[in-house]
Amino acid sequence: MNRKSSPAVISTGTTSLVLIFVLLCMLTFSVLSLVSAQANLRLSRLSAQRTTDYYAAENAANEILIDVEDAARSAVQARYLSSVNYDSQGPAFAGEVVKRMREPDSVSVTEDGQLLYQVPLGENQVLRVQLRVFPEAAEGGWHYEITAWQAVSGYDWTNEDTLQVAQPGQMPTGLDG
Repeated sequence: MNRKSSPAVISTGTTSLVLIFVLLCMLTFSVLSLVSAQANLRLSRLSAQRTTDYYAAENAANEILIDVEDAARSAVQARYLSSVNYDSQGPAFAGEVVKRMREPDSVSVTEDGQLLYQVPLGENQVLRVQLRVFPEAAEGGWHYEITAWQAVSGYDWTNEDTLQVAQPGQMPTGLDG
């Protein structure tokens, strides 16, 4: 048997086409990786800014909280000196605490005698803090209890479009002539 060598099936043109295809695939994946990396960088920067804003607002809220505690202790001390009798959790004691604060305009008293204040948190959010204050020191020696400490939207949404809704007597029945 006489065997002849067969010519190569893959020629240089086919090899070039495969190489071009591989290079195009690598270019596509590199562009996708670059776009993904830029999106991740943007998201990381936003997350870092959001975290920085939150902790700055939390520090400001804690400064007000320290002022509330100092004012509560001052009100308790004045109560003992002048024998004023406050309710255990009433609005009278909360009002006295606010009067004794360094910046009383930053805190308001709710109807049920709790203190409420808000600290800006970024563009459209605020850190909302609500406290219950006591003339007697609670657990840990503090004159307050935190009832709410949360980030809430500071954006006021108003509906600019109205939708006309048919009233029960105005509905077409399809049975008219």
